[in-house]
Amino acid sequence: MRLHVWGTDFRRMRAEARARLFLSQEQRGPVLKSLLDHGFSDLVYLATCNRIEFYTTASDYFRDTRKLWTKALRHLGLADEDYYQGYHLEGKAALRHLLRVASSLESLVVGEPQILGQLKEALAFSHANQIPVHASLDRAFELAFSTAKKVRTNTKLGEKPVSVATLGLQHLETLEKTNPLTQVALVGRSPIIILVAQWMQKNRPGVPVLWVNRSLEKLREIPEAATAMKMPLSDFLSTPPPFTHLFTATSSRDPLMGREFFRRAHVRPLVFDFAEPPDVARSEVPPEFAEVIQLEDLKVEAERNSVFRAQAVGEAEEMIETALKDYCLDQKEAPLLRDFSQIEPHFFKELENAWAGLASDLSPENQEKVRRWAEKLAKRHLHLSREHLKGVLRQITDPDARAQKL
Repeated sequence: MRLHVWGTDFRRMRAEARARLFLSQEQRGPVLKSLLDHGFSDLVYLATCNRIEFYTTASDYFRDTRKLWTKALRHLGLADEDYYQGYHLEGKAALRHLLRVASSLESLVVGEPQILGQLKEALAFSHANQIPVHASLDRAFELAFSTAKKVRTNTKLGEKPVSVATLGLQHLETLEKTNPLTQVALVGRSPIIILVAQWMQKNRPGVPVLWVNRSLEKLREIPEAATAMKMPLSDFLSTPPPFTHLFTATSSRDPLMGREFFRRAHVRPLVFDFAEPPDVARSEVPPEFAEVIQLEDLKVEAERNSVFRAQAVGEAEEMIETALKDYCLDQKEAPLLRDFSQIEPHFFKELENAWAGLASDLSPENQEKVRRWAEKLAKRHLHLSREHLKGVLRQITDPDARAQKL
């Protein structure tokens, strides 16, 4: 299988480097076409909030594409060693990865449905912009789409989230009727806070976001913070501006917010404290000052859901492995063995008759040479169906097997 993928995510590569790999809609077509000039035969580019991936096919089954990837990274402004800040998979491993990505098993929030649409958009972009997509790459994506649909239909993968961030956002939606979302403050730059920012951009794009951090320079490295208002943490703690919802997840060892902070706030906010240890000293905050939901409140529900989720993940992985196995067998047998099976009875009889006539004209020594030559020929030129054809050849050339058949 000639499928190759190189990709990276927030766990493997720093935000500044990942930003160089992010291609806007305007950049994407020209940049992908320029990468083709470096030796790629085709390309599909996937960019999500948490991952960036390039899919391609190699010219043969034994091609090492590492040089292509390092050239591509260099072209995009990265260094050769940044290749090792990502993952490079090929063949069956690459296809398995694609199926897992489409089924959301590789997502930050396992079970989220958006990734399938993002993959479809990535493939459609290449087609629409005359970026070559070879038939084998097309088939791999179609398999990913159909497998992800089966996983979504036949498992309950997305029903009970185990991410505390997702659970917190579910509570946010439930409480919106009594706590209207009009001004959000995000404190810190942890993956959970970035996930909340992504959710806000997608689901509540009109709500103003204030992003708070000790260093504003660090916020400039985060693409999601580009459109948010920004404030240093020290200013926020001393003079908090109005906000209706607060999400916080810093690495502080001691609580940052207590009675005095919320007393200075102009409204009674809904607070989601995802930090561990907590950023909010809840015991100091009277209910009339703020409603606080902390990590410990969500962990119990997350642990209960995790048992349910583990079963669904196991079912999804079994479906992926079955789809992968069936696809590989189909590719191995088609079109050669599928066509061969239709003519096999006639072929077998003709080959048997030809061998019988040939054997009478050859000495035993030459018969063995011809048999070895035929096996080598099958191995060299018909390797995709080697075991099947060698089995047929053994039956034809083995007198005992022929006697049993007759």
